[in-house]
This record gives sequence, C-alpha cells and structure tokens, in this order.
Amino acid sequence: MSSGQLLGGRPVLRIASAPGGGRPVLLHLHGGGYRSGSPALSRPLAARLSRLTGCEVVVPAYRLAPAHPFPAAVQDGLAVYAELLRHGVGADRIAVVGESAGGGLALAVVLAARRAGLPVPAAVAGLSPWLDLTLESPAFERCAATDPVLDRASLRHSASLYLAGADPRDPGASPLFADAASLAALPPVLLQASRAEVLADDAERFGARVTEAGGECRVEMWEATTHCWQLAVDRLPEAVAAVGSVAEFLTQHLA
Repeated sequence: MSSGQLLGGRPVLRIASAPGGGRPVLLHLHGGGYRSGSPALSRPLAARLSRLTGCEVVVPAYRLAPAHPFPAAVQDGLAVYAELLRHGVGADRIAVVGESAGGGLALAVVLAARRAGLPVPAAVAGLSPWLDLTLESPAFERCAATDPVLDRASLRHSASLYLAGADPRDPGASPLFADAASLAALPPVLLQASRAEVLADDAERFGARVTEAGGECRVEMWEATTHCWQLAVDRLPEAVAAVGSVAEFLTQHLA
C-alpha cells in the first residue's frame, strides 16, 4: 500500500495485492456524504477487493463540500480516470467502485466520461449508493426505524452543502435522473443495498431505470444488514459475502 502520490491532480491511496504493474485497476471512491471521509475510510474494503481480484486499487482524495461543492467531486474523479487512460490503462481494464456518496459519484464519473467522449470503463459497482439527492424516496419513511446510520435530515444537510444551490436532479449529482440513452450506454453495473436502509430505493429505482433503457444492472438487496456494511469486511461475515460477490462481478467483466 502507498499514499502521498498524485493522480489527476489529487492525492491517492494506491493498493496492490502483489508487486509489479500491468494489472487491471479499480478506481475506488470513498463515501462521506460529499462533505467528509477520506481514502482511509475505504482502505480495508479496497485491500480486500485488491486481494480478491488481483487489481490495483486507486482511492483518490477528491475535494469535499462545503469548500468545494458540486461538481468538484465529479471533476476530480473524472480527472483521475482520464489520467489512468493517459497512462496506458485500457478502459476495459478499469472498473469504478464506490460506497454511499462514493457509489453515486462512481456512476456520475462514468456518465461524465461518456459526455467527455472518453471510453467508459469495464464495469461499475455501487455499494449502498446515494443516487438521488432530492431525498424523495419512500424508503426514508419506510426504513426510518431500521436504519441506524442515515436519515433524511442528515442527508439533507449533506446535499445542501454539496449542491450549493445546484439542481438536485442534475444527473451529475443524482445519476438516477440521467436520460435513457446515457443509462443504456453504461457498462455493466452492480448495486448492493440493505433492505433496511433509507437508500434502499435508490438502488432499486436506478436498476429499474437502467434495465428499462436496455442497459445491464444487477441489484442485490441484502437482509439483516445496514448502510455500507461492506466496509466491515475485516470483521462481519455478511460483509465478506457481499464483497466476494462484488469481486466476482468485477473479475467477470475486467479484461
């Protein structure tokens, strides 16, 4: 593992399961509501994915709100992705992964790459992804008593700081609202969420929209888990199982 490097103008944590280059790369985007968090948050998960897939994992410290509101995080993620391409890593050897806000950011970055005329990566995986910053999902009421991590009030605060007046329906902030052509052009997507979390509907609604548009999106809804349980991969059996499914999906699609 190494840190203190720059990629796309941002500090990155780089994790490799073995020495040597030439391996596929996972661009991993951490969570934290776009206003907190760091690559260190994702280190155990990123390290496990590296071991399971044989990929190098790159976790950038993208800029955070309120000092750097939308679209700074998307710009940073896109800059890292573009530099990987410039360094000779083929798009078919890159996958983008993220948890919580990082899961939404992962899809926003891929949508931005397509708009910029860049080749899209081989696959995307979003873990408990935040895909709708309007916060209008029925899951906020349905799961209010079963989600010990998130609630509408905390996410409204995060969304307000990140958007800083931008439209929450902008697909760069809320990939759920991307047009059908953009959704159909996505690479294969895997989404995981807990049925008990307030973001449960984000995953299911996005999956339904991609499928309706003709794209490929697998949605795994897990029981008896909570928001971003995958981060506890070093101590929780359900996290081990979920991360194993993510690794299998990524390995299947990476060249």
